[in-house]
Amino acid sequence: MNKPAWLISLMPPLMSVVIIRTYLGAFDNASLFTENLSVSGLFNFVFIFMMLTLAAFAVIFFLPSVIFSLFVPRCVSSLPNYTDIKRRIALSALFSVPVAVFCFFGWSVISDRYPEHETLTGWACLLGAIMSVFLINYLFLRKAVRIAQQYQSARIRIRTALKLYAGSSALLLLVIILFFTFGLPTVVGWLDHKVAGESIIMMLKVSLLISGLGMLLLFPGAVYVVTDPAVTNNAWLTRFGIITVILWSLLTSVYVPSFFPVLADKTMALAGVSDWETRRFQIDNATIPASHFSNDEWHRAW
Repeated sequence: MNKPAWLISLMPPLMSVVIIRTYLGAFDNASLFTENLSVSGLFNFVFIFMMLTLAAFAVIFFLPSVIFSLFVPRCVSSLPNYTDIKRRIALSALFSVPVAVFCFFGWSVISDRYPEHETLTGWACLLGAIMSVFLINYLFLRKAVRIAQQYQSARIRIRTALKLYAGSSALLLLVIILFFTFGLPTVVGWLDHKVAGESIIMMLKVSLLISGLGMLLLFPGAVYVVTDPAVTNNAWLTRFGIITVILWSLLTSVYVPSFFPVLADKTMALAGVSDWETRRFQIDNATIPASHFSNDEWHRAW
């Protein structure tokens, strides 16, 4: 058995252990969990619900990367330097994501300070984000487009410029819109807003986090686009997919600790644990001070 297949074979038991450990460690009630196992046979199909939940997260987060890899052609015979053009488009996409995120959070800070100008600042930041994407794409592609137009007629030159400048910029805007529609609200929802507050420093930290996640989630599509088609066989795709998921999980777990409890929450809800929502509500909305839970008894599974 090769190494990728061996690693994949380890996922079912490891995922089940992660879910069980998260459940027991967060809610400290092993007896009730054991009862649910014996009654509903949860252990037999917990991995199925785990994979469904992970698949939903993967679709939400990696959709911009998939769209980017589908809409950028692997090769174009009419452009002799298309390999260089692909690299520049991928770099402009990676740089456009943080610029758009910072424009969004800049609008949030300004509108919070000056609520009477919220609409005006919103349109200004939106226009600034769109123009920034076009400008970044133009700066990255300018030299490569000139090289591609050297041996083309005037009419073909205009068509090439429109496709590369306007078409790739429109694709970048579509990718950013997808990330803002699915990825950003999910990441922001993971954060504890009461603890985080609304200071400029916290806004900057959150924007850096979301920018890093956006670039990382777009990275697989960018690498797939710029890689030589002769190299991207099944073994390469398997290794690259495993590495991407591991890096994304590590980054998410380090900077967003609530990711795995959220994953456990969705899995337990799908699996039908009867008291999950009730006990989650009691814990999330409790008015008991944090010092009450400092005793070691609260951190031990019975």
